[in-house]
Amino acid sequence: MSIVAKGVKALAYALVASCLAPAAMAQSVPVITPFEPVNPGGVNDRLGEARQLAALIVAQDGPAPKSIADVGSFTGEFLEAFLEQFPQAKGQWTEPVDSNQKVAERRFARFGPRVTYRIGCPGRDITLGCLPADMDVLVSSWVTIHRSAEQLRDFHRHAFAVLPKGGWVVIMDHAGAQGDWARRLKGGREQAVGKGLAMLREGPPVHHPEFVTPTLDMQLAAMREAGFADPRVVWTRLDTVLMLARKP
Repeated sequence: MSIVAKGVKALAYALVASCLAPAAMAQSVPVITPFEPVNPGGVNDRLGEARQLAALIVAQDGPAPKSIADVGSFTGEFLEAFLEQFPQAKGQWTEPVDSNQKVAERRFARFGPRVTYRIGCPGRDITLGCLPADMDVLVSSWVTIHRSAEQLRDFHRHAFAVLPKGGWVVIMDHAGAQGDWARRLKGGREQAVGKGLAMLREGPPVHHPEFVTPTLDMQLAAMREAGFADPRVVWTRLDTVLMLARKP
């Protein structure tokens, strides 16, 4: 799709969203850009293309998924990419609190009853029973970095256990760096932002001071240990990575 066509499509979605919003909120609620989060201050992370890429990769293998769960769904941008790619699928927006649900409902209005909303899994801990029984794709953003090393392994073990054969786990998150590479990435991002490149904001930092951001090796090792034999990084930008694995 050309840049112009993408712009027209985004404008159309924005117009639909503005019409669906209550008139009293029209001036105060930020416009929802497809596949991008509504962050405080109106700053998007500009990872929409990576989110759509994830759905396109899953689409290469059949059968098409019927049930997609997004844990740590925030304003629903990752789930949105999958619902558009798979028009027969239903989706579950999942958060431990409802603070972003109203924005997500505006984003998902065009999908009608295909989307359900689940408040559960405190701390976005998927072992606490918030995943639908018929899920065949699990999507998460900025969730695995907020786990200890053992909790990271628990995340992937539980994902593997509840997914059916052929099911997918799709993760967008940070990969930790130390020493010279941490310095290089930080400096490179700052200078890239100064040049106007799309690297201003990509997810939150680790919430717990006693935790460290898992390295890419730690993430992939936890996936393999759980049973995902062939996990793969399909996209990366600085310390942000998109990882996919299919249950054999």
